[in-house]
Amino acid sequence: MDASFAVLAALALSPAHPYALLDHLSGLGLPVSRSALYRAVDALERDGFVAVQLETGETGHRRKRLELTSAGREQLARAALRTLRREPVDGPAFALALAAGGAIAAPGLTEVLRERMAAAARRLTALERGLRAGAAGPRAALEEREAAHLRADIAWLQGQLRRAG
Repeated sequence: MDASFAVLAALALSPAHPYALLDHLSGLGLPVSRSALYRAVDALERDGFVAVQLETGETGHRRKRLELTSAGREQLARAALRTLRREPVDGPAFALALAAGGAIAAPGLTEVLRERMAAAARRLTALERGLRAGAAGPRAALEEREAAHLRADIAWLQGQLRRAG
């Protein structure tokens, strides 16, 4: 997962200071190091995707408050669609991209969710076909577990599609 995407997506939810972003992303289970975060913030600022306001903290130190620009929202929409296409449905990057879905035009979001649902349905069909053919032993147990997860993923994606409407 790209640290720039994580920063953009987190800022789409709320403007923040870099250290707060690091805490937020860590809390989501996204492995972004402090150095990767600050490099991403510097690059995003340089590219015009993030606006920086300098503030004075309670103790008198200077700190940056980051906010998305309109160009940053456009970049986020592209990056979120890429993330939704590539990341595992049950992963934190997918959840972050979905939460930032407001930056994505509805047709693009629904298209990607439908693609992911169709891929899960194809895999489920293949698994069920194999299970009906009489798979046995540990392999069958693993396939049954995967099939159950796919059914849950499909139902969850259907709910997300309804919300994206």
